[in-house]
Amino acid sequence: MEPINNSVSAPTLESDAVFEFIIEQVKADPNKAKSIGGVFLYKITKNGKEVKQWTMDLKNAKVYEGKPEGKPSTTLTVSDEDFMLLAQGKLQPQAAFMKGKLKVTGNIMLAQKLAPLLKANAKL
Repeated sequence: MEPINNSVSAPTLESDAVFEFIIEQVKADPNKAKSIGGVFLYKITKNGKEVKQWTMDLKNAKVYEGKPEGKPSTTLTVSDEDFMLLAQGKLQPQAAFMKGKLKVTGNIMLAQKLAPLLKANAKL
């Protein structure tokens, strides 16, 4: 795996590897990503502070670090640690949401379509 190119301001997070994997998944099958549709903004936190943002623009099959160009359909705020548990299938999204570990604003129903894209990452 190639090293991740980080900006000076953002620390390297465990979740970066998951997003790199998702980028590869989307490149390999852009139509699957487009079938989900929507623009998702992930706000990743560490020690209660937001440290990084990732955009999953599934309308255009693009995933990248940073904010979306327009308004996201859904914004998800989750800690780096909890995001890893979600990606590994050790934490269910509904349980994380109910416990306040996953905050979702915008189109919550659209966020439920993300599960298949994230679940494929259980190998990490």
